[in-house]
Amino acid sequence: MNYRTERLGKVERRFGFSLLLISIILVFNFGLLSAGGEGDTEMLAFNISASGFKLDEGYPKPRVFTPNGDGNNEQVTFEYENIDENSIVCWIYDIRGSVVRQLDIVGGGEDKFTWDGKDEGGNIVPSGIYIYQIEVEGQTINGTIVLAK
Repeated sequence: MNYRTERLGKVERRFGFSLLLISIILVFNFGLLSAGGEGDTEMLAFNISASGFKLDEGYPKPRVFTPNGDGNNEQVTFEYENIDENSIVCWIYDIRGSVVRQLDIVGGGEDKFTWDGKDEGGNIVPSGIYIYQIEVEGQTINGTIVLAK
């Protein structure tokens, strides 16, 4: 955008917005650049840090897993970004809504956890569709995974 003012002459303004992930800190950048007719340049910029939890794209993996002892797809893996390193709770439910397993993950770990297809008693659950519900500091993420034998 170009503007004309009597005092400054021609003033050009350019707005930029970008989303960056630096280490594990989410930063929003916003800048305003204005240049006077004499070649004077001014830059106004500020950063806003965000916090939170999100599953990495494409996770959980695999969506269909087979804990049958053959060494392939034995467990489902959830990888995530946990900026504030909060504790995580993941409940696994069967299709009827009964809790099959509760996984408690302490924050500050390696940013992934797995479910091996076993219930609270250590028994492999039947083939079927299972619902996961992840809760972190009031944020809830739901989805489905399939266990096939």
